[in-house]
Amino acid sequence: MDLRDDDLFSVAGSLAELLGAPVTIEDENSTVLAYSGGEQAVDEARIGTILGRQVPSRFRQLLSDAGVFDRLHRESDPIYVDLEDPAITPRLVIAVRENDHPVGSIWVALAGTPTPTQESILRSAVSVVAERIASERDRVDSTRRRQSQRVQALIGGGEPAFRAADDLRLAGPLTVVAVGTVAGPLPAGLVASLSLYLDTLAVDAVAAQLSETIYLVIATDETNARRLSADFLTRARGREFLAVAVGRTVKSASESHLSRSDTDHVLGALRHGRSGGTVAGMRDTLASVLALHVADIIDGLGDSTPLGSLERHDSQHGSDLVATAKAFLEHGGDVANSSAALHVHPNTLRNRLRRGKEMCGVDLTDADTRLILMLQFKLGR
Repeated sequence: MDLRDDDLFSVAGSLAELLGAPVTIEDENSTVLAYSGGEQAVDEARIGTILGRQVPSRFRQLLSDAGVFDRLHRESDPIYVDLEDPAITPRLVIAVRENDHPVGSIWVALAGTPTPTQESILRSAVSVVAERIASERDRVDSTRRRQSQRVQALIGGGEPAFRAADDLRLAGPLTVVAVGTVAGPLPAGLVASLSLYLDTLAVDAVAAQLSETIYLVIATDETNARRLSADFLTRARGREFLAVAVGRTVKSASESHLSRSDTDHVLGALRHGRSGGTVAGMRDTLASVLALHVADIIDGLGDSTPLGSLERHDSQHGSDLVATAKAFLEHGGDVANSSAALHVHPNTLRNRLRRGKEMCGVDLTDADTRLILMLQFKLGR
């Protein structure tokens, strides 16, 4: 039987006919790529693997403890696996490699020990399966690249965004959502999970990962986009490290760059504040976004800022002018509450404020000085 022109599911089905046993083809991470039909209910392990598209963790652990995965990395011949567990009948498995790099494996559920003919057929199938896995990955990569190009055009605004929205059949008001992490890389498969979640709800949307950020364009308003994002976040793996920024709603795709700009600013603020497990929009983070916008300017001024002058005086004289200014601002300029927070007499606090003005030129009765200091304290947090 010639398998060279078949897709991966057809290969699995044809192999099952040749071997007289159900077949599952998996990638190197035990994710199901294809399986033969008509024989799903062989045992609990096969049922769980096909339904979940992943070998269940209990069986993965059993196989790992039995050294099966280690052998698959080392050996090229078929391996007979009998765990003597009623939930998983014996298996004949063989590694699939491309240029000596593991790309998957073929699993055959057997009723007894394998025959030499079955082992020979399985060996012969490896090259065909390797070729089909590579072809499928090329197709997926090509589809992903096209999707990324369309999303990139879409969030860029203007005429290219209009054309991309037309290609993707996205109409009506649009909202851009950006997903990133506050620590570490994005979890693998997050784009697929997000797309599947929205497909399940019949929401018109498109998503792609661009660098370290997933951009999602949803055909809905900001309120509904926040609700969907918050619901997805409760289900997402590693959600405590994920930050979700929701942009403004725009009337057409040609304005989508405005919504995308919002998400970039908001996501930057969430990352700076290490605010994982959060869904936020511009209204929630405006003060942080503004502070970050002026951060580079403030950093370039060095000691010539109000906070720099106070810090230098504290360092040289052992004073507490920074803590005094911070408490004074946090309590809205109320001397009594500020001094209570610092556990000092109100006159002591007044003397410190006066020293800050006379010795450092930092006048906390001046509105501009207070604004700059509050921005600097916010950036410090």
